[in-house]
Amino acid sequence: MTISIPDTLTTDNSEKYIVSIRLRSGGLSFSGYDPSAGGSFFYRETEFDRAVSFISSLKEFFFAHEFLTWTYKRINVICVSPEYSLVPDNYWGDGKEGHLLDFCFSTLELHCLTDILKEQQAKLVFGVDEEVYEFCSRSLLHPFFSHYMTSPLTLWTKESSASLPRQMYVVIERKRMDVACYAQGKLLFVNSYPIDQSDDIVYYILYVWKQAGLNQEKDQLLLAGESSSRMRVLERLRTYLRHVKPVEIPSEAYLQGTDVTKVPMDLISLLICE
Repeated sequence: MTISIPDTLTTDNSEKYIVSIRLRSGGLSFSGYDPSAGGSFFYRETEFDRAVSFISSLKEFFFAHEFLTWTYKRINVICVSPEYSLVPDNYWGDGKEGHLLDFCFSTLELHCLTDILKEQQAKLVFGVDEEVYEFCSRSLLHPFFSHYMTSPLTLWTKESSASLPRQMYVVIERKRMDVACYAQGKLLFVNSYPIDQSDDIVYYILYVWKQAGLNQEKDQLLLAGESSSRMRVLERLRTYLRHVKPVEIPSEAYLQGTDVTKVPMDLISLLICE
């Protein structure tokens, strides 16, 4: 599970770099860039042995890579976790968000965290394995924890605000699909679904489309994800919906480096919103 970093990133210039460690089931990625140097973005990914506990693999990875102990301009820890929910700002008092997490999810030993969705006047409440949270907090210098859905929701809110038709954004990654619906910047719906095949994807999309009251002739569906599955799903959806298209990588993200084409949607969104 060893990865390499670019020769341009060294202990002498690491304080110029913003880096992100993206934790997901079965592995992680390490990426980063120097905001003052165009084309400096890099992305590395590794898989863990699923026969070994995630925390054990995470510790082994950290101990094998000295660059994780360096000082950076900012260290993001992105948590890809299905345990999340949105809470209106005026609904819960400080410290009460954890009760919602406990109620919604039966997973034990979760550390409750919140991200602010300022434009939606809401918080994204999510859970991280307690051991993983404590280890990353000890091992990294001032890490910023956030949920993987926070940056896409922020970007989509901005894009939707400038559009008259309503939008459904869909991201397909591995065996998960994220769906969010907007009306001129207002979030109507957000959820994530486990998926096994393209039939699941089409079913969930059309079901949510109907439940959200979107118009088959006027409103838009924008789909991101692995190119092979994305194109198959797009072709099937065009049978039912008029305005269906893939999500394009924004030009400002391309300027950061060619590795941008390899990364998940949430990291692209983070690059733009950061």
